Amino acid sequence: MSAPIATTSDDLVAEVVVRRFASASPDPLVRAVVSGLARAVREDHVALDLESPATLAALGAANWAARDVLGMLEREPGLCEFLGARVEPPRVGAPLVVVDRRFLYLRRLAVAEFRVGAALAEARATSLDLPGGLDRAAFDEAAGSVARELAAAGTPSPELADVAWRCLTRRVSFVVGGPGTGKTWLVAQVLRVLDRALASRDAAPLTFAVAAPTGKAARRVAETIDGALAGADFARLGRDREREGSLHRLLDLHPTRSDPVGALPHDVVVVDEVSMADLTILDQLLRATHGDEVLAPRLILVGDPHQLASVNVGAVLADAVSPEAGDEALVSSLTIVHRTGHRPLLDLAAAVNAGDVDEVARLLVEGGVIAHHRDVEHPATVRRVIEHAGEVGELAAQGDGSGALRALRRRSVLAATLEGRGSVAWWNARVGAHHRRRFPVVAGERFSLGEPVLVMRNQRALNLSNGDLGVVVEHDGRRAIHFDEERVMPVGGVGYLETAWAMTIHKSQGSEFDEVVVALANVESPLLSRELLYTAITRASQAVTVLATPEAIRRAVATSVSRVSGLTYRLAHWSPER
Repeated sequence: MSAPIATTSDDLVAEVVVRRFASASPDPLVRAVVSGLARAVREDHVALDLESPATLAALGAANWAARDVLGMLEREPGLCEFLGARVEPPRVGAPLVVVDRRFLYLRRLAVAEFRVGAALAEARATSLDLPGGLDRAAFDEAAGSVARELAAAGTPSPELADVAWRCLTRRVSFVVGGPGTGKTWLVAQVLRVLDRALASRDAAPLTFAVAAPTGKAARRVAETIDGALAGADFARLGRDREREGSLHRLLDLHPTRSDPVGALPHDVVVVDEVSMADLTILDQLLRATHGDEVLAPRLILVGDPHQLASVNVGAVLADAVSPEAGDEALVSSLTIVHRTGHRPLLDLAAAVNAGDVDEVARLLVEGGVIAHHRDVEHPATVRRVIEHAGEVGELAAQGDGSGALRALRRRSVLAATLEGRGSVAWWNARVGAHHRRRFPVVAGERFSLGEPVLVMRNQRALNLSNGDLGVVVEHDGRRAIHFDEERVMPVGGVGYLETAWAMTIHKSQGSEFDEVVVALANVESPLLSRELLYTAITRASQAVTVLATPEAIRRAVATSVSRVSGLTYRLAHWSPER
């Protein structure tokens, strides 16, 4: 068998790695294996599962068994190292690592996954004392007091005591559930329980921080927590608003930083929308919250494991809370839906999540808060979006930035693709052309009044994050971008902006709108998946309009995307004694 010719970027990577680390005359299949791993990582998998027939077929080794590939790799010790699932890979060594003779990794990802697995295994094996020196009696009194107040207010939470105990006595805990289950609201009540217990014992003050993978998601989470607390101030629990925001802000990560992340100075850290967080950032987070046995904070991870995974490698939330992982001691799964006013939307999301093609088709023809049109350029829907844009423009022209932003959040178009029919580019061009006839662009500027803009890159000096949504308004006789009351900036002073009459479903994560128009244009697109459609639907709180052919919907609902990693396997086989 002759050596393959390098024709893709993955093949070129394989050629360089094999020439550098393999023997003088490696098996020709070695290049195919390394190229396959490079391709898998580029597609956001953490590892290759060598026991998967699909993996072997993709490597051009369909007639081989895993032992044949492993034997070939064992003959290349400079290229590949073999380790057990509970053995920490050294940071320096052969570029490839095989774990338990099954999962093949790039070394850096094997190191990161081991550390995440070790932290979770330690958390589930060890129950800690309550923070602040509290005893069980103080906790029970506080939990009972908060629960009675919630019941009296018509928002009973029978699971509060159990969730609070788990969150406060485990180094890491998960609060997971679908839309309308009140995940973030419940975590806010957990903080109330802690604060009340501290106050009842006149204990020393503690601190907490709130974060999410993106600044946009973090702001929404902060708003939800503020709303859940109804303006009440904590007596003994201080909130670190300086570091509140994205995970990068919390951990002080930036491109020029090369030193390790230090331990976080908080007693409790809440991270929401964790499905968006990739393996490497969660590795950094867990390292920053697993320092001193006494002082390290309680880390509460919140999210919906059925949403789209991170835009980078891995799907840690889904892997960690999988029933096969054995992390039940860390996981609070919320199943009671409290947002009952729009039950059809929740039923639709549940049917998509279950992969029930027939039920999705039935719900999409019922009407009411759910609409479906097979034409991705449905004229009546386009007119409604254009009319909505005009309403935003009128408020912006009056200088009402907050009103324009609220109006903007009443409806959004979420598209599966960036280009083509029904794409982000198509909607931005169609709506923008109509809007700019009514609200012309001033000479020398890019955007018209009322035009929504999306920040495409973090800008720390401006306190702007990738994904932040603003609107162009008339402000003191000049045009400015209104992001919120504290962030109103001259249009020319902000960089990396794109028009956002529509955005990709991926970009919409961490957002919520009254109504969303979901455009699934191309039935052949590899982007169509159950997770994509589920994420789009769950961005809406009141109504959904789906623009797609029945074939595109059927393909999306029937296609579930899973990312290969060994994390669930590691957790399932982890020994507490290590």
